[in-house]
Amino acid sequence: MITKTEQNEIQDYLKDASNTKGFCEAVVYPESSDDVVTILKKANDDKIKVTVCGNRTGLSGGCVPDGGIVLSTEKLNDILEINEEKKYAVVEPGVLLSDFLQIIKPLNLYYPPDPTELNCFLGGTVATNASGSKTFKYGTTRNFVLGLEIILPTGDQLILERGHIFADNYDLSLTLSSGRKINLRIPPAKILITKNNAGYFCRKDMDAIDLFIGSEGTLGVITKIKLKLLTAPEMILSSVIFFNSEEDGLNFVEQARDESYKSRKNKSDFGINALSLEYFDNNSLNFLSADYPNIPVEANSAVWFEQETDEHSQDKITEEWMSLIEKHSGNLENSWIAMNEKDKLHFVEFRHRISAKVNDFISSRNLQ
Repeated sequence: MITKTEQNEIQDYLKDASNTKGFCEAVVYPESSDDVVTILKKANDDKIKVTVCGNRTGLSGGCVPDGGIVLSTEKLNDILEINEEKKYAVVEPGVLLSDFLQIIKPLNLYYPPDPTELNCFLGGTVATNASGSKTFKYGTTRNFVLGLEIILPTGDQLILERGHIFADNYDLSLTLSSGRKINLRIPPAKILITKNNAGYFCRKDMDAIDLFIGSEGTLGVITKIKLKLLTAPEMILSSVIFFNSEEDGLNFVEQARDESYKSRKNKSDFGINALSLEYFDNNSLNFLSADYPNIPVEANSAVWFEQETDEHSQDKITEEWMSLIEKHSGNLENSWIAMNEKDKLHFVEFRHRISAKVNDFISSRNLQ
């Protein structure tokens, strides 16, 4: 286990991608769950603050320390198991999302919770309950977490499998690996059904595992993750459509959303059923225009959409989208249609570039 204390060696661990800055006395790099146990037990005994750190790609300061030590998960980076038949994987928290996606791709497996920041760690996506463009169809990371190994701040180990331990009303009892029990009272908070990551996940009769997903490292350090995988789609239709007015773009999004919900309800294979549906307003396009000079000058809004298709349904689904684009006066002549994987990745980067540009702007003007 490595420990670094020289300030010139740990500067990168004092900020995240938003340029939020902090300070700490040391950075420790556990290489096993046992190392994490040792670190947390000592920190707990000595009353030392611990900030858990992934790959520092976040934008909300969650990994930025306020004194104490930083526990980096970057050495916990093994893919422990991929079960192709049962479609799950067991990984350590320091595995890069990009590496994981590349490894499962040849196996015809698919992991939808993609926050578009491919350099993030999988542990970070669980700790933040990350969402991304595909959340529109598949929901957040929470929906794909089947199991967790967690080391609590006391150094105790807790292993949770989805579907095994539930709260009784708002009372939750957890059994640690040592056999000791912890009894909790879940606050009866009202949690929105739609995308919401504010605070802890608290719900009547909830699955115990959901308390830790999205807890941002405040309840313990995740050391192993079991993830649900899907069979990869045969094809993905992907386009960025430009509109001359924001009203047209918004109306397009509204109808595409409603048509997608209808297709899911009716289990239709040939209707509009967006995988991703992302809106860019005029300010966003202006911010991106220097990096993407092929954005039409007359464009005041844009929508990036994706939909899973196959050889059987692709033509009909494409016709449905073209009809909807024409109905809402989309600029088909100057819009972007992905013809290959490189184009699709270009659209992913286009989406991600907005937040990166905003943070570059803030950093360059010392606004934070």
